[in-house]
Amino acid sequence: MAIIEAGLLGAAILIGIPAKAEVTAQPALSQFHPLQPPPAPPTDAKAEVQELLRQTSELDDQWNDLPPAQRNQRLTALQQQATTVQNDVNNLPPEQKPEVQGMLMLAVIRLANILGKMRAAS
Repeated sequence: MAIIEAGLLGAAILIGIPAKAEVTAQPALSQFHPLQPPPAPPTDAKAEVQELLRQTSELDDQWNDLPPAQRNQRLTALQQQATTVQNDVNNLPPEQKPEVQGMLMLAVIRLANILGKMRAAS
């Protein structure tokens, strides 16, 4: 409102129209609410664990056919993904945790199996 009044007053001055400026005090805000970013969309931890399981199984199945550099790259990515997924699982409501934690445990066991293959090959 104040910006509009200032703009009208400025226009009146430019074109030479006498203007009467009335400034009314705006009511003070009783509470201050700083702007906050919108909450992040909820993650689907179960889908993330299923994807981790799929990728871990795929790496396990393809292990012997992959060159060592690609094995290491994919294994490192899966380990990082497992850490992220674990954090998401920890934030699940208590009633959802047991099922998803069980699925995550399978993925961790498969990752440990792959690490064993890697050490055996060294």
